[in-house]
Amino acid sequence: MADAKNEADRGQDPKAVKRRRLSPEDRERMIVDGAIHYFAEHGFDGETRALANSIGVSQALIFHYFPTKEALIDRVYQDVFLSRWKDQWVEIIGDRSRSLRSRLKEFYRDYYATGDRPEWIRITLYSALRDIDINSRYHARVREHIIKRIALELREELGIRNVEGPSTDNEEQMVYCLHSSVIYQLIRKHIYRMDAPDDMTPIIDANVDLFMNSIPLVLQGFVGGQPAP
Repeated sequence: MADAKNEADRGQDPKAVKRRRLSPEDRERMIVDGAIHYFAEHGFDGETRALANSIGVSQALIFHYFPTKEALIDRVYQDVFLSRWKDQWVEIIGDRSRSLRSRLKEFYRDYYATGDRPEWIRITLYSALRDIDINSRYHARVREHIIKRIALELREELGIRNVEGPSTDNEEQMVYCLHSSVIYQLIRKHIYRMDAPDDMTPIIDANVDLFMNSIPLVLQGFVGGQPAP
């Protein structure tokens, strides 16, 4: 049987032979990895034929595993974004045994390191430009579990009195200013392809320090409460 199989393999494209020998799980993984790379480099406008050519498979094989392009995009979302989400981030932000300044530094160092991949930031921007829900779904999660939480932790940290209820738009926008300062470093590196320091810790820490040093008076004006004496 082995000889017959080897004989059948002769004269065929070695890549095709290798693909035929892949398990279904490995074939699916190959398609997803290829799609991540393709979308990160070319965006979401291309046809599945171009995507298939870039991976080295047929369109039919892609549709065997993912019946629609939207299903493949959803799988890319799961792999690139949800699989890298860390529940411990929420725990770090909410740990009131430490100063918020310290918590924010730890969180943003890890958040930057987790997102420091070209496919992460490039797919984020491409999906935003094409109004694909990868962007809206992920940023809804960021807003709910990071932005709003930091805004409320600021009230607690600064002892803002007489203010209750969910975070306001103004509070959240202030937090987004800090958040975007970290994201911009990833944009410089992976979109503009500018050199970045090997160790971003000093820059991230400086951004947090600037934010925490300036926020008390600004926050007091926005929410109308009074800081603790």
